[in-house]
Amino acid sequence: MTFDFYLGGYGRDHSYRIVLQDDNLVVSDYIGIPMPEHNEMVSVVKNEDWDRVVEFLTRCRWKRRYDSGILDGTQFEIKAKGDAINVNSYGSNAYPDDFDEFLTLLNRVVSVAGVEVSKSQSSGEASLIP
Repeated sequence: MTFDFYLGGYGRDHSYRIVLQDDNLVVSDYIGIPMPEHNEMVSVVKNEDWDRVVEFLTRCRWKRRYDSGILDGTQFEIKAKGDAINVNSYGSNAYPDDFDEFLTLLNRVVSVAGVEVSKSQSSGEASLIP
């Protein structure tokens, strides 16, 4: 399976990139430019929370593009491919209806790395809660 998720953009305190490499998610929470020292590893082996994300992706029917027409703000991109999974979606200040559900499931996985992803901007806090 492949999985590559990004959430960030202009004027945000934090951006996030989460990529599946072998049996681990490489979780990066960064400000500005991503650097290797920002990366945390989360195993997906026998990880029930990751299994819930995968199950969500199998029933995911997101459009290819969500766009509000606003140039600045928050963008997301996800590319996931595997058995019964084919998600390739991008958004700029607009999201699928079940995007918050996806973030809740994903946050259960990455919270062990001390990261919580939110589509809203933070107010200087390192940990973002949706």
